[in-house]
Amino acid sequence: MQNIRTERASKLPRGLILAIATLLTLGNGLIYMWSIFNVPLMDAFGYSASGVALAYSLFMLMSCVGSFLGGWMQQHIQPRYVILIAGVLFSCGWLLSGSAESLPLLYLFFGGLAGIGNGLSYNALLSVATTWFPDKRGFANGVCTCGAGMGPVVFAPLGNILIESFDVLMAFRIVGIAWLVIYLVFTWFLVMPAPGWKPSNWDPDDQTTSSAVSSGRNYSGREILRQPLFYILFFILMVAVTSGQMINGHASSLGQELAHLSAAEGALMVSLLGVGSVLGRLGFGAVSDKIGRFTTLILILGVNAVIMLLFLAHATTFITFLACMMIVGGCFGGTMNVMPATVGDSFGSKFFGQNWSFVYPGYTVAAFIGPMVAASTTEATGSWEGAMIIAGVLSLLGIVLVLIGKRLAKRLAQAG
Repeated sequence: MQNIRTERASKLPRGLILAIATLLTLGNGLIYMWSIFNVPLMDAFGYSASGVALAYSLFMLMSCVGSFLGGWMQQHIQPRYVILIAGVLFSCGWLLSGSAESLPLLYLFFGGLAGIGNGLSYNALLSVATTWFPDKRGFANGVCTCGAGMGPVVFAPLGNILIESFDVLMAFRIVGIAWLVIYLVFTWFLVMPAPGWKPSNWDPDDQTTSSAVSSGRNYSGREILRQPLFYILFFILMVAVTSGQMINGHASSLGQELAHLSAAEGALMVSLLGVGSVLGRLGFGAVSDKIGRFTTLILILGVNAVIMLLFLAHATTFITFLACMMIVGGCFGGTMNVMPATVGDSFGSKFFGQNWSFVYPGYTVAAFIGPMVAASTTEATGSWEGAMIIAGVLSLLGIVLVLIGKRLAKRLAQAG
């Protein structure tokens, strides 16, 4: 495979590079404010709810396509150029959506351009962050992905202000222009370290994380497809995130039914899920650097199973429901942090962008399956209890998969 041209290492502190990458992942969190665009679009153009929802689904689908494409591009050009291309596509998708006065144009601009740009940028940003922090991969993943996790907290109120102050199409344009400027200014600082670089006073042989590939071998995307561990990691991500998405997609409705929350309080729970997700990314990321990725995943899935099977159905007050939602959000965020770090540990850093792009579609599958399973189960039974049981059982299944993955990772490390 053709090697990308080596650039001079950045003179910026690696902490500042991580901060810039985190700022740019905030753009990936814009999708979490999509729900506030639904009603204004329907009111303005008479679209059906399903017609508008399809734009979101296409965005997620094209993000998956962009993820694959970005993984391939990173083998040929520097990640910062991938991020720059992604930023232009993403921003122009939002900007042009402000001129989309028909559903086909909305699908093309928002679902297509913005979706591909979103997928291209996310994995490349993680690649930059984790390459500068081989000694603290879980921490770097946690901080970087916090940008996306903060999406519903930061952008939901801002989006409402834009729509109320102008109109829904102008809100699209303002978001697109703002993020185009941000990408054009900050992308240039995201230079990769020089080959062979490592943090001072850090010895890779001293790592104790049980998921690390101690041989230091880097597996390419083609090579990991021949490894059983790859398929186990894919299904771990899919199972763990399906469980979280089943609740995340219906947090407001669930709160109104179980804890008799008002619509406003239910909406607040959506934002607090985002806060829990951020805390989970930071907390579980740091923990995984200490006790190992697979052990941390077992902890995450175990906590999630207990909440789903034993506590959530009895969370009938604001405080108890809030506590459950924060924990569920934390487990979801922790999964989305620890999984990329696990892929990097298991298969090396050199081809991380491509390798993670192969595992990441497990999230996309879960984003479709989770909310649909929860909705259909609730409609069939008239209660959320069945959805909670399914979510809890999926978490227990995830633990079994993690135990298998841990054994395969040790075997792969010994072989390497």
